Amino acid sequence: MRNKMRYLVLCPLLFLTGMRDPFQPPEDLCAAGQLAQWRYHGMVKGNTGTGILQDGKKRWHRVTVDERVAVGWRVTAMDEHELTVDVGEKCEPKQWTWQREGTKKSEDKDSAVVDGAQSSRVGRRPQADHPRGG
Repeated sequence: MRNKMRYLVLCPLLFLTGMRDPFQPPEDLCAAGQLAQWRYHGMVKGNTGTGILQDGKKRWHRVTVDERVAVGWRVTAMDEHELTVDVGEKCEPKQWTWQREGTKKSEDKDSAVVDGAQSSRVGRRPQADHPRGG
C-alpha cells in the first residue's frame, strides 16, 4: 500500500516539473538550423546602410548594423558584398556570414566564421563525381 502511494505522489510530481517530451527534438535556441536558409540580397545606401535579407519562408527583412534580426541574431557587419551576424556566445557557430546573391567573389556562398577565418563549404552538399549526383 505504501509503495502505491509513493508512485501515486511521484508520477504527478514528474509531470508538474516540466519534463521534456523525449520524442520531440530539443529546442534550438540559437536558430542555427535556419542559417543556411536565409539569403542576403544586397544593401541600400543612405544615411545608414540597410541590408535586405530573405528568410527560409521567403519573407523579406530590412536590417542595419547592431540591429537584432527576428530570430535573435545581431547584425555585426555589412557591406555591398556580404553581411555578418552574431548568432550568440553559447551557439555554434558564433558568427555567420552571407554573401550577396549573385556575387562570384568566392565559391563559398554562405559560411560560418570560426576563430576569425571562414570554414570552407559549410551548409552546402558535397559535390559527387556521379553525373546524377548519386
